[in-house]
Amino acid sequence: MMNRKILVLHGVAQSGPVFLNRRINTIVHTLEPFGFEFIALTGLFEISNTPYVNARQHDYRTGDDERSWWETDDILRKHTGIEATMALWGETLNKHGPFAGVLGFSQGGCAAASIAAMLEPSRRCHPLVKKYVPPWHPPLEFLIMFSGNPYRYPDETVHWLFYAEGGPENVINTPALAFYGEKEWESEKSQRERQQWLISRLANAKVVSHPWKHTVPRTQKFADIVKDFVLQITKESSKVDHRL
Repeated sequence: MMNRKILVLHGVAQSGPVFLNRRINTIVHTLEPFGFEFIALTGLFEISNTPYVNARQHDYRTGDDERSWWETDDILRKHTGIEATMALWGETLNKHGPFAGVLGFSQGGCAAASIAAMLEPSRRCHPLVKKYVPPWHPPLEFLIMFSGNPYRYPDETVHWLFYAEGGPENVINTPALAFYGEKEWESEKSQRERQQWLISRLANAKVVSHPWKHTVPRTQKFADIVKDFVLQITKESSKVDHRL
């Protein structure tokens, strides 16, 4: 039987290989024996010479690739490059899919939520889905998000994904597991409010806290929480489709 694939999306100032091998290696080693394969993407945009390099994690090493999924201009209060990244997502789904689920951290958590939304039946007719997403790819079975931060400056490019501007029922129905850091929420009000808002757009979510700040917990306890969620959802998905 073929492995079931999980798409992995890093945070700002990271790359696919760094995130996969340093940040979620405990999760990878925990799920691999159950037939799951992790495919990590790297964002298109280099951020080493921007203020967003401050998002570096404590284990940064000289020479690490530092990328983001879109560019952010805090003066103009806008993002650029979102459609280019949607094209990358679509190419990846087409080349490596089908994927059972997606896992993302920080900005990558928002990216993961966006992909889950794009693959839900209610958005299949949107022009950007038709343009970038392979029509044969099924909806995802699950979404895993660590400290997911939504788009800082949302506009019509993303309103249809999970914003109220897309309608009162414009939420993500894919079963989700959302983690947040207790110390981050205690010390950083803006981060707490942004992450709480994104979690509120998940209609079928299990929310779990961990005792650290803006990070992916690397202990076996939290890897087992991910494992139990994934195994339960994939077992149930053949019986009930929560996304319809």
